Amino acid sequence: MNYLVDEKKNGERIDKFLVGVLENVSRTDVQKMIAAGEVKVGGVATPKNFRVETGMVVVCGEVPEKEASTLEPEEIPLDIVYEDDDIVVINKPRNLVVHPGAGVKGGTLANGLLYHFKENLSTINGALRPGIVHRLDKDTPGLMVVAKNDNAHRHLAHQLETRTLHRTYNALVWGHVRDLEGTIDAPIGRNPKNRLKMAVVNGGKESRTHYTAKKFFNFATLLELQLESGRTHQIRVHSRYMGHPVVGDPLYDGREGCLNRVSPLMREYAEQVLEIAPAQLLQAVKIELIHPTTGKKMKFKVPLEKPFDKVLKLLKKECPEDAPNFSEDDTAFRELDPEMRFEDEGDYIDEYESDELLAITPEEAAPYKERKTRAQRFAERKERAAARKAKAAERKLIKQMKAARKRGVAKEDFVEPGYEPTIDPNLL
Repeated sequence: MNYLVDEKKNGERIDKFLVGVLENVSRTDVQKMIAAGEVKVGGVATPKNFRVETGMVVVCGEVPEKEASTLEPEEIPLDIVYEDDDIVVINKPRNLVVHPGAGVKGGTLANGLLYHFKENLSTINGALRPGIVHRLDKDTPGLMVVAKNDNAHRHLAHQLETRTLHRTYNALVWGHVRDLEGTIDAPIGRNPKNRLKMAVVNGGKESRTHYTAKKFFNFATLLELQLESGRTHQIRVHSRYMGHPVVGDPLYDGREGCLNRVSPLMREYAEQVLEIAPAQLLQAVKIELIHPTTGKKMKFKVPLEKPFDKVLKLLKKECPEDAPNFSEDDTAFRELDPEMRFEDEGDYIDEYESDELLAITPEEAAPYKERKTRAQRFAERKERAAARKAKAAERKLIKQMKAARKRGVAKEDFVEPGYEPTIDPNLL
């Protein structure tokens, strides 16, 4: 099959171009064809990051046949928030895997979907992922949208790609973030030191997370986050990278290792928080999308799950804090051995490519940490303290100048307190 690249498609990645011209083919299928050398331009097999140009002829081999479904329907209760002929919005509970993968053959959301909706699900993502457009981690509850037909699936996937489908999360993180709002822009890929985990990796896939601090507590912050990309474990990895792991996260240092960074007076409450938290306190609380058929904007929101809500009530009662007070001792969580960007060590697995974990040895599965020396940490803490002190002095001076202007003192006549000129005794 030959496909001519027109002017509108100039500069597109080869996989995206083929998804647009082939019928009933997912990007995963296209990537398998590229890897097998079935896609050629000018007689040469194209790499996966190849970009097409106007006038090129893309020669495509046979599209791989869909695998026969081995997925069995299972009567799994579903919390359906909304349903029509095109989409289903589901509030996924904690401890439910989205679809079969490494070591998981049944008891997944996909099994439950097959039981409830039979054949009325999209097939674009293959036999093991009927209707699945995007995922949530096993221990991350919250809202997901499911496609009931292929047209709806393609429309929703396009919204994810163009960032018109918005997913909003709430997360409780250790410590206090410095900025009330900000963006974490750091590439994510498979951790080369431990392939069970993801990490910020040089050469990883572009990843951006926007966050806003909603509530401060003595040793934690409630964040609202939005994803601009959809990498595996993105919020958990980015939170850990900026020195504030998600509370309760067993994979990214969010549990007992953080207790010795809590002040002794509050450690009892931190221990209670971890007892309540079954895993990471992270939830997809809101989703906004454009309906594939009507074109209407739709918004869905769910309350926090019981453990998350219980933790917030405990912190609000026992550990309230109106605003963070950054002293020299408040840098503990920021210095939680933030992992450096690892060097690029090969290809990384995207959210829509594969969930298969690579084979690992026991040594690779062990946590990897690279600690700074005490002298380095002390020097960095000293520099930050000096910078904060200078900033505080600058703010104080601005305040004094404003007060002087209110008293009628001209700007040129203002003298900074502590720097008044000495009076010559001969003039007295």
